[in-house]
Amino acid sequence: MSRMPVSGEPQKIMVVDDEPHIVEVIRLYLEHAGYVPILHFRGGEVLERVKTEAPDLVLLDVMLPDVSGFELCSQIRKLPGAEGATPIIFLTAKGESIDKLRGFNLGVDDYIVKPFDPNEMVARIKAVLRRAGQQGTAPAAPAEHASKPLEVGNLSIELDQYKVCLDGSRVDLTPKEIELLHFLAASPGRVYTREDLLGYVWNFDFSGGTRTVDAHVKNLRKKLGSHEAWTIQTLWGIGYSFEVRGT
Repeated sequence: MSRMPVSGEPQKIMVVDDEPHIVEVIRLYLEHAGYVPILHFRGGEVLERVKTEAPDLVLLDVMLPDVSGFELCSQIRKLPGAEGATPIIFLTAKGESIDKLRGFNLGVDDYIVKPFDPNEMVARIKAVLRRAGQQGTAPAAPAEHASKPLEVGNLSIELDQYKVCLDGSRVDLTPKEIELLHFLAASPGRVYTREDLLGYVWNFDFSGGTRTVDAHVKNLRKKLGSHEAWTIQTLWGIGYSFEVRGT
């Protein structure tokens, strides 16, 4: 997962957009909401800046003059550790389903289409950070209200904290990967079609988006590896299930 902010420390939002008037509006609203904006007008330097400036979230325009937001998102997701799991929101004039699907397949966390309401933008940023477990300045939930970790063998999933551990060590997963894993593991043995998972996990009703599910399952298998106690099972032509072995 992405880095956790020091308690009381303002969170940093990296803004990457080549339209100065849009960047200025975003800057004003972010500062008013208590965030620290980091502004970039070109994409070429962003990858290195993600490593050195450690933003809590990247607000990324798709149509940049020197490199596409899709390519930058892909490069960020390939970074090791916490940097690779940095939450990303696409900001773009393209609203077609195929563009959204491409972004979700790459691991983007949300998608805002221009023109947009700046207040909605701030709300979406807060929601993504909350899902990523980064609302460090928010009061902690009372212990009696905290959900219990979902544990299967050496796997532990804490959805309220967006935290996944294997053998006691935390695994860097994106928020959507954690949501998908938790959803499957919460009903072991139950088979879900790709369309089911799109609806339950993504709230997205579009049959062509099944590739998004496949991409996220592939990422989960790559990051989690193979284990004796459980597995994410593919049922060819149908979908996926979380299988607990030996039961």
